[in-house]
Amino acid sequence: MAKRTRKQKLTSYLYDHIWLKYAIDYGVAFFMSVLSGAIFVFGVNCFLDPAALGGPMDGSVTLVSGGSSGVAQVFVLILETAGVNITHRSLVFSLAYLIVNIPLIILAFVGIGKRFAFFTLVNVGSAFLFSNIFHWDFFVHIALYVYNYGGLLPRALFAGICTGLSSAIAFKWETSAGGFDIVSYYVSLRKSSSAGKYGVIINSIIISLFTLFTAIKGGNQPLVVGDIILQPWAVAIGSMWFSIVYLLTVMLVIDVINVRNKKVQLQIITSNTDLPKYLLASIPHGATIVKSTGAFSGEERLMIYMVVSSLETKHVVKTIREIDPKSFVNVTPLIQVFGHFYSRPIR
Repeated sequence: MAKRTRKQKLTSYLYDHIWLKYAIDYGVAFFMSVLSGAIFVFGVNCFLDPAALGGPMDGSVTLVSGGSSGVAQVFVLILETAGVNITHRSLVFSLAYLIVNIPLIILAFVGIGKRFAFFTLVNVGSAFLFSNIFHWDFFVHIALYVYNYGGLLPRALFAGICTGLSSAIAFKWETSAGGFDIVSYYVSLRKSSSAGKYGVIINSIIISLFTLFTAIKGGNQPLVVGDIILQPWAVAIGSMWFSIVYLLTVMLVIDVINVRNKKVQLQIITSNTDLPKYLLASIPHGATIVKSTGAFSGEERLMIYMVVSSLETKHVVKTIREIDPKSFVNVTPLIQVFGHFYSRPIR
């Protein structure tokens, strides 16, 4: 009998102590949700909107994020355009962010899963909390350094990496960072495709509104940069393009890390006629078998076609190689699949 690995022993132990397994699962998910919220706020405060930290960056150009945080930014900008004196900008932003997320969390609870909705709420609550406490000198100095020596492009890229990483961490642990990530997750589960593209229309509207109100807020007060005087509309349109760079970076990071909804096709060539039975018994997906002949040996072979998710690929290939070490396996990434494909439901 083959000696069990340490991972197999741990898995067996946790299944024998199911409450410990659930405690670890929920504890890790809670920690990752809090970490996701912290990374998101770090990106917003230090790179996307350093003016929220106050101090010498009050006049900096603000880039707009997408989703519910973008809606919150537009709300704050509308208030400032209307002449409302906002003394606690981070507090107003975080309250607006929380309010926008409430109906979306209800959607998550009803349409996706209770566990998913609970940890999404933890994520949003963490972001609300961190946005009001991340005002230490450490964060101010980071924001000031990037603001003075980096320019708008590094700010857009760094903020996009932070937001994308925040969402991807949440997706990895089968929850979300809130906002329109919930809508993306909901639609991607129904359509079995990548999650990063469904917010394009919404984000386009948000960017357009933010650009419009940024220009209106500027009025007849140009932005002076050294010896150059920039008109408000030029500043607004310029920041719009850097905001688009930010959103594209977010989408790229999410789609690279979030592999749950990505599919691959396995082409398996084997002489073991029992292999299809083992695969169907251990993997929740169907397969298609084509009888073939080896060109060199002239012996009969089975060519098995199977579609699995990217998360399952390692396990499936390992199972195949254990049953038939002489098998030949070809793995091909897929853009999208149509038809009946089993996806493990979100809790």
